[in-house]
Amino acid sequence: MIEKDNIKDPKSENYKRITSHRFYFLREKSFYFHLLIGSFCTLLLFYLLLVFLNLYTLNGEEFELQNFQSLTINEMKKEIELSNLNYIVTDSVYTDSVPKGTIYTQDPLAGTFVKEGRKIYFTVNCNSSQRFILPDVFNKSEREAVNKLKTHFMINFVKSDDYSEVSSVVTKMKVGNLEVYPGQKLIEGTTVTLFFGSGRSTNRINVPDLIGMTMEDAVLILQANNLKLGQIITEGEITDTIQSLIINQRPLSDSKLQIGDMVDILIIQSLDSLNVSDTILIQ
Repeated sequence: MIEKDNIKDPKSENYKRITSHRFYFLREKSFYFHLLIGSFCTLLLFYLLLVFLNLYTLNGEEFELQNFQSLTINEMKKEIELSNLNYIVTDSVYTDSVPKGTIYTQDPLAGTFVKEGRKIYFTVNCNSSQRFILPDVFNKSEREAVNKLKTHFMINFVKSDDYSEVSSVVTKMKVGNLEVYPGQKLIEGTTVTLFFGSGRSTNRINVPDLIGMTMEDAVLILQANNLKLGQIITEGEITDTIQSLIINQRPLSDSKLQIGDMVDILIIQSLDSLNVSDTILIQ
């Protein structure tokens, strides 16, 4: 019987023949030619990819952003157009840091490297210059703080998730990114941002009935109940505020308030001056 050659035996003829055919391509010149062409094409494609990414991202075409502060709006627009940038005026403030009607802040800041088409955000200094003292609204409710500020200032609110009309009070005031304090003088129309936190108790006070009292007596009653006099609305000519009579109030008696809350009143000089056809409701 003829013994078959074992192809797994390295010494066998079949193994040597199969192995020699397996690596036959290494002896062909065409293999190395195609390997060279393939490597060249791979490097070329990689180079073209880098060029494309360079053009797509405008790499190397960044430039340093100039300082726009103190430029007027028209001057800023000209510089923006020359640099092929875009802009948005996001806010306005009242400050003496820069001339009125000019750029106060910018984002990104001057010196930042940007590319064409980048959007720049500006805050502009308003033109008004009259100054008013910032009242003390710390630990005041939203309603009381608004009544004190609304005459001369704009108001924004930052309320936490647990904000409560009953217990939340003003804990911080800011103009832009700067914290401000009572007694500071701010230009009329400045936007003051009020931050609220917890602070007041949950004890409720029954609002006393002030209708028919003089304003002098009403103030004493409110103080005795840990409440404050709020907005005073007049009906007709008032010659003596202290002795004027209260004909309506807000909120009405027996409403529930917190310590330090305010009660608004509607006053007339005397009952003789009251026209029965007039409404006496506080809207």
